[in-house]
Amino acid sequence: MKTRVIVSAIIEKDNNLLFGKKADNIGPYPNTWHLLGGEIREGESLVDAIKREVSEEAGIQISDLKPIGFDEDYEPNKYGIKTHYIFLVFKARYKSGLLKANDDIHELKWFSKTELPQELNRPTIKLFKKLQFI
Repeated sequence: MKTRVIVSAIIEKDNNLLFGKKADNIGPYPNTWHLLGGEIREGESLVDAIKREVSEEAGIQISDLKPIGFDEDYEPNKYGIKTHYIFLVFKARYKSGLLKANDDIHELKWFSKTELPQELNRPTIKLFKKLQFI
């Protein structure tokens, strides 16, 4: 079984949270809304990794990063190989830039904290329950 360490961020702007959606039927967690993030490159710090991933996926810059937790899950990757995902989660604020879906993200959207998307992925649901967002 493969293991991947992933950094992700709860990005806030004006009491809204940013989520990205991958193209339909592309794993892991197909057809769901995700926190932005991805894998850490060799020699890269966690903060540098999440800033790079958010810039690549959404075209924006973030600031005020604070680590808020970690979790794990098991899910087939985009090739169908069962993978152990370890998520290192940060809280961040939108700093600048024009929102534009890129990389493996098909759609981006800001959601009010009181009206989160119904189709959140399993790790985000677990995290938000811990944080009492849902």
